[in-house]
Amino acid sequence: LTACGSGSKESEKAEHTSSSQSIKNKESLPSSSSQSSSISTSSSSSSDISPSSTSQYEAANSLQILAGDYSSLNGTWQTTDGGGKAVLKNGTIIFSSEYQRVISGPQSKNGIIMAGAVNLGKYMGFMFAAANSSPTFANSSQTDKTDRTKDRFAITSNDEGMEIFDTNPTSFFYKISNDTTSPNS
Repeated sequence: LTACGSGSKESEKAEHTSSSQSIKNKESLPSSSSQSSSISTSSSSSSDISPSSTSQYEAANSLQILAGDYSSLNGTWQTTDGGGKAVLKNGTIIFSSEYQRVISGPQSKNGIIMAGAVNLGKYMGFMFAAANSSPTFANSSQTDKTDRTKDRFAITSNDEGMEIFDTNPTSFFYKISNDTTSPNS
């Protein structure tokens, strides 16, 4: 895989760096019928996604994403160190013209949205946390080390779980604009 622009190489590096993390939650990314049934049958599922102090915009945002409408994510996103940059446009994550992923099958799980991020049959994970929300961890020593005041997402390997919020917070992307033109022009 050859990507043009240093930003896409950094995005790839962040993706590969995050894939070396824990294998504990290998089963956490595939769909869970119990999660999807609670989403479709409960109008209060927004409380599972974000705390009640979250604005109506963010809760609606999460509900749109869970329904497969990714338009609220449209824009340019960047890692905190500026090394990784991506554009989200209607469910497609664009690192460069040659390197893209498509979001599929979003579900609410442990306070965040988890979905597939697919390209040419290769499955990766997509984790999204709305501003003012964090995942709930099974291990009480784990904490969310990302900037929880902002919407954020990460692309993960399929053997990686929510501990990425604790172990590799620099791999998360934060929205910096609503621009949906190529990230590495």
